[in-house]
Amino acid sequence: GRAENMNAGKTRGGAMDGSVRLEITAAINSGLINKCNGVVKEGKEALVYHAEGGWRGRDGGASIVDGSHSIPHVEFPASDGYDVAVKVFKRISEFKGRGAYVDGDPRYHKQKFKTNDQREQVVMWAEKEYRNLIRADRAGVSVPKPLMCRENILFMRFCGDDGWPSPQLKEIEIKKGSDRWTTLYCQSILAIRKLYHCARLIHADLSEYNLLICPSWQISKDRFKPPKERSSEDESLQVVMIDFGQAVERGHPAAKELLQRDLSTMRDFFVRQGIKVLSNELAEDFVLAPIQDIESNSEQTTEKEKCYNNNIDDQGSTWRHAVPGWNDEKDMELLLKKLMTL
Repeated sequence: GRAENMNAGKTRGGAMDGSVRLEITAAINSGLINKCNGVVKEGKEALVYHAEGGWRGRDGGASIVDGSHSIPHVEFPASDGYDVAVKVFKRISEFKGRGAYVDGDPRYHKQKFKTNDQREQVVMWAEKEYRNLIRADRAGVSVPKPLMCRENILFMRFCGDDGWPSPQLKEIEIKKGSDRWTTLYCQSILAIRKLYHCARLIHADLSEYNLLICPSWQISKDRFKPPKERSSEDESLQVVMIDFGQAVERGHPAAKELLQRDLSTMRDFFVRQGIKVLSNELAEDFVLAPIQDIESNSEQTTEKEKCYNNNIDDQGSTWRHAVPGWNDEKDMELLLKKLMTL
């Protein structure tokens, strides 16, 4: 639902503790956000708060360097006029079963998840989601734009309008068998494919609960546009992936199994909507089909990616495994043709 009052009383499993409030205050002082309005979503491991976008970036303002934190020379990002989602991972949450998503990831090969204390596990999980979101965003996958990570807090663009979050795929009311369901199915499969090839990631927990349906302007690379300046293309609906903490690299030992599980879950949901969908085997073949002219790049992550916040990558905002010649329209046409033959 719409954002409630942040000061309504409940601490929500210890999520909004003193250290979190200090970080939110720092984000307000930096101009990243104007104020934090309250909870819009609560899960087992995290709360998501809605925050109004701050002045930084609204009028082309530059970032500033923050010297008050333990990480030196960290710049505060800009919201570019958009509202901000503040995801706070609960420190009391027990991350049972999460170690398998971390220990098999080449980026964390020297860090055993279970050997960390509870606080360190939560911080590691928040950082992992942030890094995965950066990879997906820079690869052109439709995700909330990641802005900043501090301890157990992740700042990213808010997908919604006027404090109301965009609906989950499961919340969409469309007549069974409608072509609109087919469009959403194709967008979902194409997102899995693009995440795999361009970001070299597998979501590993994909379902109708962590796919949002958003107008395209909410995930635009451009600055915020007021309603009167938006085109019909800006208002077109788009599937947006969220919740990337468990996402793994393609080199993860369980990568194939996790990809198959994502595809099976998607198939089961869309079958219930009364449309034609690919079999699990055909969907996997489509996602894994090689890309012409794809560059041969190492699966391993460079040391530069391990830097904190906005310095995670090389100069610029393009993921280093960018696939030349990638064409979303051609992939959509090919997928639709496959569905027509069923």
